[in-house]
Amino acid sequence: MFPTPGQRAAEATTHVAAYGESARYWRINALEALWCGNGYEGRPSFWDTSVPLRDRAPAVQSMLPRTAGRRLVALVFGQRTFPSLTVEPRSFGVTLTDDDATALAALALDIVERGGLRARMRALMEAGLKSGSACAIVSICDGRPRVSIEPAKHCTPTLAPSGRVEKLVVQYKTPIEDGRLGWYRREIGDGVDLVRVCVPVDPKGEPEWSRVGVASKVAVPFTSVVWVRNLAEAEEESHGVDGHALVEGLEDEVYWLDMMLSMLTRNGAYNTDPQMVQVGVDSDAPMRAPTGQSATGFEWARGWIERLIAPSSGVAKKGPGTIWKLPQGGDAKLLESTGAGAQIAKGTIDELRRVVSDAIGVVLADPDTLGRGDMSAKALELMLGPMLDTASTLRTEYGAALVAIVDMALRLCSDATLAPGIYLPTLEAARPALAKLHRARTDDSTAWLGAPLTLRWPDLVEPTWTDVKSAVDVARAATGDSRVMSRRAALKMLAPVVGVEDIDAEAEAIDAEDGVSQGAVSDTLARLAEPNDDAPEVTLDDTDPMPAAVADTALNGAQVASMVEVVEKVAAGSLPRGAARAIIMRAFAVDGAGADEILGDAGQGFVPAAQTSPARDDGGTLGG
Repeated sequence: MFPTPGQRAAEATTHVAAYGESARYWRINALEALWCGNGYEGRPSFWDTSVPLRDRAPAVQSMLPRTAGRRLVALVFGQRTFPSLTVEPRSFGVTLTDDDATALAALALDIVERGGLRARMRALMEAGLKSGSACAIVSICDGRPRVSIEPAKHCTPTLAPSGRVEKLVVQYKTPIEDGRLGWYRREIGDGVDLVRVCVPVDPKGEPEWSRVGVASKVAVPFTSVVWVRNLAEAEEESHGVDGHALVEGLEDEVYWLDMMLSMLTRNGAYNTDPQMVQVGVDSDAPMRAPTGQSATGFEWARGWIERLIAPSSGVAKKGPGTIWKLPQGGDAKLLESTGAGAQIAKGTIDELRRVVSDAIGVVLADPDTLGRGDMSAKALELMLGPMLDTASTLRTEYGAALVAIVDMALRLCSDATLAPGIYLPTLEAARPALAKLHRARTDDSTAWLGAPLTLRWPDLVEPTWTDVKSAVDVARAATGDSRVMSRRAALKMLAPVVGVEDIDAEAEAIDAEDGVSQGAVSDTLARLAEPNDDAPEVTLDDTDPMPAAVADTALNGAQVASMVEVVEKVAAGSLPRGAARAIIMRAFAVDGAGADEILGDAGQGFVPAAQTSPARDDGGTLGG
């Protein structure tokens, strides 16, 4: 019988190794398999007792490489931690106006959002942590920027001394018709992006590619490829193309961690379903209390028939309604372990997790270890210090990749031949700025100077409300009566905690708010100093003791000072305007219109002050 095409394709895919993949390919492939959880394929089952335990595949996997890697990805490119892109007005050979910088920043943001770069950067970083290198190809597809990620094991880049990709070859084997394997090969560089004709794989070696036909060929203005060497050492930058995977060199530790978890699981399975043993009975007698039914097929059918014919001869089973009758002196026990093996396995698991997490710089702590309640940002930084340091290093590496990807997309948008097919609403306004990023060469060509892009990263650990309150209290105390710092120094200290980016702008806002309150007091004092012909006349009657007392103290210094104090309290927010209006009418014998004129704008939109603000350098208050 001849195999079907599907069977031939499956057989060809299974035997790809026979066609001589490179050692680099298999090294990266093994790291990817460990990350994905299929790194133990080909090993005997964990429950196969015919082979030594150390040669079996684990029954349980911790998936520690992927778990730790995704925690780092969340710290670098999570929804909360994704950086913001800004455009600097000046760079080498580039001077942008404010309008140019604003338009270019809007286009860069459009590329990030419409190109799905948030998800793409997470995938790119995960690929680098998984295999040691990551490859991103930037293009325009359906009118929008597109970032495709190729597995590093399929890619062979040619790097310039600066790390820029001069040429990229993507090559791998894929099933073709009739179940055979064929070569896929794509070459990007020298101004073209071409794909070779798929040719069958020859076990004798690769074909001579210069003689293989071209399936598609597209002219490209430059090699729009970004290559990231994950966690590469400084001395490796001058040679080689790959970095290091997150758990590279820790494969044995991860394997034994999985094995210890498997043995702990086996221990739990045996103790929760213990073995029944009968003592004091004839050793040659059949077992009367098996732990479970093991008969299958015909044996099961024969047992069912025997039970049907002679129900009383059935196997004794555990149960509250079952009575066992054993011979004189006989006994039945459930065998259980003492738990010593489980404790040894747990200790080994904890130690292996510590060794691996310390080596990769990731803190794998559960909530019980971290503690409950609102922990301060400082405490979290100390506890998560190694992981935050690793995340900071990865921010540098993959932040540069993000800038390079956006810069390449901007360069593609500036190309006159591609621009008509790009559907970005912010592109038209950014064309003048994009034109300034090109410089003419002596050979009539143009050089791309690069967009002056910078990244602003949010804090890895956000301050809690307790941190904010403590910082504000310290700032108030430091700028109070016993002043030890200026208001600007207090603002500078508070800025990282409350998220203030522009200290000067914040100081100006405080001054503006202070000016509103101080202006209300000044206007009121000016009105008190000017005569008012429209003020109501007050007729004093000697028979009325109340008006007489007012007449005796009218217009003296104490009365004016009291009135000013009332107005100041209203302006400061410590006294409601309505209450102050009643006090002025009662104490100074004026009607409602006169009281409103004295108060002026003070107290409009009254908000009770929580507490008195400390004094500022210029006599105002901190925070308005």
